[in-house]
Amino acid sequence: MYYNKKLLGVCVMSKKKNSRKRKGTNRIYFFFVFAFVFVVMAIQITSLVRKNASYAAEEARLEKEKEYQVERHEELEQYEEYTNSREYKEYIARTKLGQVYPNWIIFREND
Repeated sequence: MYYNKKLLGVCVMSKKKNSRKRKGTNRIYFFFVFAFVFVVMAIQITSLVRKNASYAAEEARLEKEKEYQVERHEELEQYEEYTNSREYKEYIARTKLGQVYPNWIIFREND
């Protein structure tokens, strides 16, 4: 096969020009893709920072709630001990049921 050198040279030159144009176009595409990925990542990072701040606030609130519940639990344990004591049972029997020991003298006001 015989090729025309001028024709072959023109074809080679045009391919080189096309490849240069493609390289420039490829760089532009790469830049836009990179910029798009960068913007998406920046948005994601921002949203994660916001979520982290809200989780930190929630954690602080729950810590306060936990401290309150621990104190309440201790108070309830003390109240349970008091309700199981003889002193409490006597108080309830006197005030609510009107019962007294046999040797007690009760003074009442006349209405």
